[in-house]
Amino acid sequence: MKRKLIASALLSVALASCATTSEMPLAQNMVRLDTHASGALFTGSAGAVTMMKAAEATLRRGYSHFRLDQAQTAQGSQLVGVNTHASGFGQANVVGNSVYGNYSGSSFSSPVYAPTRQVSVTVIMYRVNEAGARGAFDAADVLAKKGRV
Repeated sequence: MKRKLIASALLSVALASCATTSEMPLAQNMVRLDTHASGALFTGSAGAVTMMKAAEATLRRGYSHFRLDQAQTAQGSQLVGVNTHASGFGQANVVGNSVYGNYSGSSFSSPVYAPTRQVSVTVIMYRVNEAGARGAFDAADVLAKKGRV
């Protein structure tokens, strides 16, 4: 029974794992990226995902380099499920969200939480010949290091 509890908890956490990034244009050469990662598999990669998205946005808009400004990070946890185990005997009828009948037994529930991480950053983009490009991240290099180019 303990193995089933652990297995279902791990399955809940795995199913609730993901990383998503939203992009909001601020100016022709500037966007705001907000990456939300949840689950043990993805929270450690939130920063890397944000860097890749910044590089992709830079190249998609016709720029070659970018700088990061106004970076913010946060971490926490979110409820991803509840494991309920019951034992007993009797007869029960389920109607909608209600259970009717004669039942004798016991049950317990355990909440399952997944870690979360949030990364928000403003991306300022430059063309190769602009002064701001000197010392900035090269978008093609960032993607090449991650195997995307």
